[in-house]
Amino acid sequence: MASKPNPTPTDPDHHLWRNGRLWWIAFTVHLPGWQKDRVRFSLGTDDLLEARRRRDRILREYPAARGCELSLRIAGRKVHAPRRQPDMAA
Repeated sequence: MASKPNPTPTDPDHHLWRNGRLWWIAFTVHLPGWQKDRVRFSLGTDDLLEARRRRDRILREYPAARGCELSLRIAGRKVHAPRRQPDMAA
């Protein structure tokens, strides 16, 4: 029996970032004719739980309302190792 992919993201704040005091959403959509567009806008809340609820509703409803397909990377954010500072004592 094949298992279905887990739709729950490893990062519960995927597609969200805080700009000032408000949470924003960003995602990519595929449009007809092999075009794609990056969508970004304010969620109008400073509450993280409310921002997650609004994000989930938007990602659920946006494709049907706009006639597009979502292009989502929900495996979580890439983590980069911190850069080492050069030793200036030499």
